[in-house]
Amino acid sequence: MNFEVVRPSKIDQPKVSIIIPVYNVENYIKETIESLAKQTLSPIEIILVDDGSTDQTPNIINDLLNLYPNILYAIQKNAGPGVARNNGLTLAKGEYISFVDSDDLLPEDALETMYLAAKTEDAEVVTGASLSFNSTRSWYIASHVNNGVYTPGTKSLVANKGLLYSLGPCNKMFKATLIKDMSFPTDIRVTEDHPFIIEAYLKANKIFTVDKVIYHYRNREEESNLSLSQVVRVDSVKVLRDILKSLSYSNQLWNNLIPNELERLDVMGVYYHRIVTADLWPAIMSAVRSKNASIQEEAFQLIYDWLKTIDFKLYNKVPALTRITSYELVPHYSLLSQKAKELHLNWLKEWIKLSNPGTMHTLKNSNRKFDTQLCLKALQKNSIKPIQSHISKRDRRKRINKIKSRFKSAFARRVVFKFASLLPADNTIVFASNKSKGLDDSYPFIYEQIRTKRPQYKVVDDFFKKREFADLCKTYYQFGRAKYIILNDYHRQIYKMNFRKETEVIQMWHACGAFKKFGHSAVGFADSNPKQFETNAHKPYTKVVVSTNEVVPHYAEAFDIDQKNVLPLGLPRTDLFFDDETKEYVRRKFLNRFSKLKDKKIITYAPTFRGNPRDRKTFHLELDLAAMQEKLGENYVLVLKLHPAVTNNVKIPESARDFVLNLGNENINEVLLMTDILISDYSSLLFEYTLLERPVIFFAYDYENYMKERSFFYDYHDFVPGPITSTTNEIIDLIQKDQFDLNKVKEFNQRFNEIADGRASERFVETLIK
Repeated sequence: MNFEVVRPSKIDQPKVSIIIPVYNVENYIKETIESLAKQTLSPIEIILVDDGSTDQTPNIINDLLNLYPNILYAIQKNAGPGVARNNGLTLAKGEYISFVDSDDLLPEDALETMYLAAKTEDAEVVTGASLSFNSTRSWYIASHVNNGVYTPGTKSLVANKGLLYSLGPCNKMFKATLIKDMSFPTDIRVTEDHPFIIEAYLKANKIFTVDKVIYHYRNREEESNLSLSQVVRVDSVKVLRDILKSLSYSNQLWNNLIPNELERLDVMGVYYHRIVTADLWPAIMSAVRSKNASIQEEAFQLIYDWLKTIDFKLYNKVPALTRITSYELVPHYSLLSQKAKELHLNWLKEWIKLSNPGTMHTLKNSNRKFDTQLCLKALQKNSIKPIQSHISKRDRRKRINKIKSRFKSAFARRVVFKFASLLPADNTIVFASNKSKGLDDSYPFIYEQIRTKRPQYKVVDDFFKKREFADLCKTYYQFGRAKYIILNDYHRQIYKMNFRKETEVIQMWHACGAFKKFGHSAVGFADSNPKQFETNAHKPYTKVVVSTNEVVPHYAEAFDIDQKNVLPLGLPRTDLFFDDETKEYVRRKFLNRFSKLKDKKIITYAPTFRGNPRDRKTFHLELDLAAMQEKLGENYVLVLKLHPAVTNNVKIPESARDFVLNLGNENINEVLLMTDILISDYSSLLFEYTLLERPVIFFAYDYENYMKERSFFYDYHDFVPGPITSTTNEIIDLIQKDQFDLNKVKEFNQRFNEIADGRASERFVETLIK
């Protein structure tokens, strides 16, 4: 026995045993244990196996033992999580077994949900949806979403190969009789869980996925205390050895447990693609970027030796493998040692031996066909010189192009702009926006007024587009001669620019009112820009247009501009809310296009976007759509108005298909006109919506975290004109009771929309365009 039981569990016949390998998690272990203690399923057994922690983790666990009699606490010398999990398996008494990492969390009903599914479906493996989270947000795991891991129902590995993208032991429940005689490899630390999970998948009589989030993976932000799955892989060679050894263990399972060769190759092809892209290639690139000759050579030798053993049928099933062993290294040649380049030539020799004509045809006709031809030339000459010569020329071209690009930008700004500024100002108005792709936001309302009241002016656009050199010159020429430049957001083309005195640079910020802090007001918060960036961005403004007198000081602070130049004229786009003809047109248009809206009250969920652009692929919708459909579906329809970049990634349960309508790509103000009840959070669309004086609910489930990112101009709880909620059930209850205090909404409208009257665009032109 290589472990010692410090305190046995006092539970004799647990329904589930939860095994947790523990190592140096003093900041998290208490929260993890408390998460398990709150589980609605009972009785359960919590098995903590400490892997030789050197921090305060053992003391924290000892303090909790008296509180939780269902904890079994064991200790072992440091040997890795695989050994700890194996020791946990020998101790487990539960009918079912789950694994949890020592910094992660479970929803309160996670174990009960999986246990009931295991019993009712007679499944030996139960899985569910998982979320990653950090201190500010949560998100779905992209590879799980993209490969159908969360799709509910009965599965098998052969029929549902997407399961291969969920090979961690957590977020699953196993029947004890299935895995009791299995074990995790103890001689590897990276991908050590793959063989175990693959064996469980292949041996299970039935795998079932529940339609619920059952696991929360913590994404640690402290560099000094990373979890095992987030370790920075500095030892590329050790990582590669582990991956290749894990592959050899898994190969035995494929051969023994999938007798049909064609099925076996199909499944192995998916697995190899997954491990090549997610593990093998990153480890290779870690060696490449190290610029350490010995590391590169040892890593490349490992891959070469492995390539000599791989089955050619399998090789041609894995496009990612054919790419990384051929042209993928070409762009990185300048980082390689001479010996590593020679070893890459050996890879190419195996590549040409293994590749069938179909594979070679695909590579020769891919968007990397030039690099493929370079590899073939290197083979033909038995030399890396063709690749080396190309890379030298490419790097030289890159340096030249970078200089050219800087010169073009500098020429447009410093020569064309200055020259145009010396010419007389002409009657040009520039609509400048990187946010808009056409005449949208407030621009169409202003444009109509200019056409009728100021026909002497020519309106030109500088909307979002790819700017070639001619475009840049044209843009800065227009900037230099224009009398008016009208913006609706940050516009990098004007940063640090000094315009002629006659030119008015007018900012009509895209957000109505003043809710979340922005500009200079947000400096210092997590989701903010440096002060100098804000100065460069906003200094050119001569006027700022806002929606009401009350927000003038806030915009003056945000843009660091004198209050006398912040004009409360109202935002032109709000004129839509006072145009009865347009409102009727919008109503008819939506009812004709979307039959779900007919004879139903419309609830719209329109949250602000959280995180950065990369987060959009893994956006997580916190609303329980199935629960809302069950309780509200008879009388209501739910419209989702999300950021266009995330709207296509939203997972709508089958049961809620007839209840939910995703209108992420529709005009937001038109959607608001159709809305009977708005659910939002921190979005400034609140100001426009209260013009309608209809109910609004605030779904602020992450209020504290969001405060760290942005903060607000007003105290949130006193400011918002509606009930604040944090759960779907609270929202359902409010809607069912239908007892909204519309007086608060009316007071808010009168306070923040005092100027809105349908004539904001008219005032804009009459006041500013002379």
